[in-house]
Amino acid sequence: MKKITLTEAFARYGATLKNKMWAYSAIAENGSIVFCGWKQFLTDQKNGYSRYEDQLSRWHRPRDLGKNLWREHLELAFYGKLPICLILAAAEQSETIKAGSSARNMPKTFTVRKEVIGRLVEFDGDRFVIDFHPRTSNN
Repeated sequence: MKKITLTEAFARYGATLKNKMWAYSAIAENGSIVFCGWKQFLTDQKNGYSRYEDQLSRWHRPRDLGKNLWREHLELAFYGKLPICLILAAAEQSETIKAGSSARNMPKTFTVRKEVIGRLVEFDGDRFVIDFHPRTSNN
């Protein structure tokens, strides 16, 4: 399978990154939120569902414009009940990522997960939980 860039992954959802160096969320042409998250924060649940859980406070980069943009998109998804499309990032240094350090210079792969669609089920301004379920013809 051909490796794709983050920009290409977002384009597959009809979304354009505000800045390819620091953004990891965008709004697609259809109004849904597109999010690129780390593979290790997605866990399988029952009945084909998956859950993504993380905390914004885990990210330690100062003046993180990408984190601030993602917070804005989380608020839009929460209050507007917008669907969330998923791109998964994977890197070998998972412990560094879990510690919240920058992964900017790490080699990574991106996987577009068009077979699922997510809903933000919890957001307290820091911790967020997104449940992903298989797409149907209605979503």
